[in-house]
Amino acid sequence: MKKIGRFTITGLLGKGGMGRVYKIAYPVTQKIAALKLLEPSSLLADLTPRKELEDMFTKEAVTMAAIRHPHVVDILDFERTGNQLYYIMDYFCNNLGTLMGESFEEDDTRVVPIEKAVPYTTQILKGLVCLHFSGIIHRDIKPANMLITDLDTIKICDFGLSLRQGEWRKWHGSTRVGSPYYAAPEQEADPEKVNFTADLYSAGIMLYKMLTGRLPQKSDSPVSQMNPDLDESWDRFFARALDPDPAGRFQGAYTMCRDLEDLARAWKAKKEKICSLPSGLEQESDHVPEKLQQSGADPAVSGGEKSDGQGSGHPGSDIRGPFPVRAVPKKIPLKQVRAFFDLDWFMQPRRYGANDFVLSSEGFVHDRHTGLVWQQSGTWFPVTWFQAKTYVEQLNTRQFGGYEAWRLPTLHELLTLAVTPARGRDHCVSPVFDRSQKWLWSADKSTFVSAWYMSLEMGFVGRNDFTGFYHAKAVCSAF
Repeated sequence: MKKIGRFTITGLLGKGGMGRVYKIAYPVTQKIAALKLLEPSSLLADLTPRKELEDMFTKEAVTMAAIRHPHVVDILDFERTGNQLYYIMDYFCNNLGTLMGESFEEDDTRVVPIEKAVPYTTQILKGLVCLHFSGIIHRDIKPANMLITDLDTIKICDFGLSLRQGEWRKWHGSTRVGSPYYAAPEQEADPEKVNFTADLYSAGIMLYKMLTGRLPQKSDSPVSQMNPDLDESWDRFFARALDPDPAGRFQGAYTMCRDLEDLARAWKAKKEKICSLPSGLEQESDHVPEKLQQSGADPAVSGGEKSDGQGSGHPGSDIRGPFPVRAVPKKIPLKQVRAFFDLDWFMQPRRYGANDFVLSSEGFVHDRHTGLVWQQSGTWFPVTWFQAKTYVEQLNTRQFGGYEAWRLPTLHELLTLAVTPARGRDHCVSPVFDRSQKWLWSADKSTFVSAWYMSLEMGFVGRNDFTGFYHAKAVCSAF
């Protein structure tokens, strides 16, 4: 296995102009962490002296290490081994770009439910309050730089382009500053003269894209027309957040965060209003249903929309069963997974099957449509893939629930938990499954070192190596 200093490399997490980020394991303890190595691109190395690059890289680490905030990533160590310069950070499996489904081939992304998009954005803004208080302008706020922790909170990372207010930094003309579409217009024109509002512009772009799946630069419609959960007050918010003129934007992260929280409270009150009405009367309540048609799914619901097997998702469809699904694990390569599971570009089901969940007093969820019995919860904390398998083995050893045939579900079985995006009164239905288990391991492998998982909240499929951290929820056939 390759090493950097005393650390064993277990995978590549990402790369950019300044360097690469690796997933590494500590010696002896095998603790997993992330290591950023100064490894500039050939173009940057040709344009910039090595000493200057090392100074910039060291400044990045010092800047991050000086910040203590729950929504800013922590630096654990900084080292040099020979001519290799690197620093160590906490490792997290996911980032906001992964959740949204960003890729180089497609500008559009998955739509993130408002209940998820708003808390993420408020956490980002609170992190920016701390950074700006310390005089730091991040200048590269984008989904890939927003890590998602095991507790489903956000941590801002990658300070390679950060600048202290009033500081001047030499950049060669061919070196891109900021990320396309996320960087504020004035940053692209003159990176050295931006102020804190440039970061707020980028945060606004991220929120807009989470709620609509589109970039505002590629849409002529107001956000209220693109996401029926939102009304004209959100249009006014985004008009200010994305003002091309820095003077017209929110002038502080705290103010922007406060206004966003006000919008979220108003939306919650509107949702509670529709849920308090008898079924069928919601059309008479200020047109609330049109504003409450979901932009993202909550697959962990009781009595959600049922499908006739053709992807219609109409309530009351025939749910006779049980209809067995594959229980034997398989190895499915990445290039085959969309066709194998009938997934769309965003790795979500093209059509949804029916489910008929019944919650027992013992904490089991019986799906009468498939004949499967699920744990309502699962592991209390995220675990590696091998730990997930051990967890299931321990359930069988203890004869959990009086049964000893529990197993880690296949991806086919996990996809039976996915449902169509909620609309209207579906927002009012209480979840059956424990919402703390948001990402679930499957028993299906992708390669000899990776396995498939599913996002329970948004119903998309992804993969990670066995040392990733997701929850385990055991399943068995009806007993």
